[in-house]
Amino acid sequence: MAWQNWFIPHKDTHKKAHLISWEGLAIYILIFILLQVSFSIISYSKPGVLGITSSVDQKTLINLTNTERQKMGLSAVSENEALDKAADLKAQNMFAENYWAHFAPSGKTPWDFILSTGYKFTFAGENLAKNFYSSDEVVKAWMTSPTHRDNLLNPKYKDIGIAVVEGILNGQKTTLVVQEFGTTQNVAAKPAVAVQGKQIAVPQQDVVNPPQLVEGASQVKVDNKTLLDPYTASKVAGLSIIALITILLSLDIWVLRKRGVLRLSSYHIAHMVLLSLAAGSIFMLGPGAIL
Repeated sequence: MAWQNWFIPHKDTHKKAHLISWEGLAIYILIFILLQVSFSIISYSKPGVLGITSSVDQKTLINLTNTERQKMGLSAVSENEALDKAADLKAQNMFAENYWAHFAPSGKTPWDFILSTGYKFTFAGENLAKNFYSSDEVVKAWMTSPTHRDNLLNPKYKDIGIAVVEGILNGQKTTLVVQEFGTTQNVAAKPAVAVQGKQIAVPQQDVVNPPQLVEGASQVKVDNKTLLDPYTASKVAGLSIIALITILLSLDIWVLRKRGVLRLSSYHIAHMVLLSLAAGSIFMLGPGAIL
């Protein structure tokens, strides 16, 4: 029967099944393209339907940060209310202006938010994260990145503020994490700020006339009825296709042996190795990102 040719080698020619041929590869690519296009359409037409469910917690992040600092013999940083407020303002602004960066499209800088809360600093730093499932994943990602690690383990920092805020970013429900570090200073001193560990001088006038940021002006209402996690859906689709191809390759080997046929163009072992590597890579992928 013709449909069998999609799953097992052809009875007469012994060619590979359609689903493990170039035609099959084209079908899998088309499925992925359609899946991503569908996500884009849903994000545009129904913002907030797509997204992840996160368990990231502010207090846990602070504790994990101090654990990493103490491992290196550094003093713990203390939670600061002004830095907490600055972190929240930064997160709300990212949702309001729909961006994912240290610097806003409107020109607001990381230290603008810190200064607006009345926190006068000698040193300040910022780490960002989004769409991690747990607090532990966030800190592990920061510690893996040299620049974020330098910020987190900077011995000059004495205070910390963190905000974990949910909202709609690029049409998807997103959990943003903003981590602000700082050390207070004399008003007369000239401050500096570190973004991903890089020291940047701040003009003196920013201290004298800090920008006026209105708290709450950019509050984002989030529909908690998120229907689909696009990252999990993509991972499941990818792993399912790899599992299907693996089964079909195994079936191809079994059928050919049963028929007593040797196909010189087959590279089953090489294909299996590549599929294993692909499966491992897909399994390790996650929606989390740092900046």
